[in-house]
Amino acid sequence: MTSTPQMRNGFTLIELLVVVALIGLLSGWALPIYQQAQQRSQRSLAKLALMQAAHWMERSASSLGQYPSAKDMPANLMSPDGVHYQLSLTSSAQSFLLTAQPRGTQAGDPCGSMSLSHTGERSVKDATLSVTQCWSR
Repeated sequence: MTSTPQMRNGFTLIELLVVVALIGLLSGWALPIYQQAQQRSQRSLAKLALMQAAHWMERSASSLGQYPSAKDMPANLMSPDGVHYQLSLTSSAQSFLLTAQPRGTQAGDPCGSMSLSHTGERSVKDATLSVTQCWSR
């Protein structure tokens, strides 16, 4: 009678360690890319919020004859839902400056604070990237 080798089901310890190492490498590569995509997405939402607030200011100025003050600005425009930026407004009768300050997980954004004026001028403050890079990304 001949003996046949037994077939074993399952994985060896070496195979499991290789899979765990590969998962670790892929995670280490994908996580920074995901975080950068999240920051770009939040930055786009902040730019949209700035433009919506600027449009509101222009519509108000066309009906009132002057730009409204910060206290007249609707709260939902100053702190939009799902946006990790806090908007602030500095205004006079003839001009305004809207600023989006990053907060929470967005605080490390390389574009820092973004601003939009009544003339449409775009600027950044405390940024490691240029105005063009921040507003075009």
